[in-house]
Order: sequence, then C-alpha cells, then structure tokens
Amino acid sequence: MSADTTPSDRQTTVGVDAVSLERYSAVQTDDLQLIVYDELIDDAWIQSTDWIDALAMA
Repeated sequence: MSADTTPSDRQTTVGVDAVSLERYSAVQTDDLQLIVYDELIDDAWIQSTDWIDALAMA
C-alpha cells in the first residue's frame, strides 16, 4: 500500500492530474528582486531578493 503525501487541501503537482504551472509568471526588477505572480489572481504574488533559476538546477 502506498501513501498519498499530497495534503487534502492542495492540488497534486505530479502525474496525470497535475495542476499546470503555466498560469504563473515571473519578472525580475531593476534592483534584482524576483516577483512570481498568478496571472488569474491579482493579489497572489511573492517577491524575493534571494532566488535561484530553476533551469540552472536541472
């Protein structure tokens, strides 16, 4: 028997039923901060001064 590690209040992020991440975008500001935002929900965003490009980790 396998355990489902996805919390019941969240969407799955892997497999056939995975939620698409295409609705999220990111911009880098002039002072080198990164803002990641949800294109469908105006007030859903994260801003950080410390980040790593996901492609660099692949």
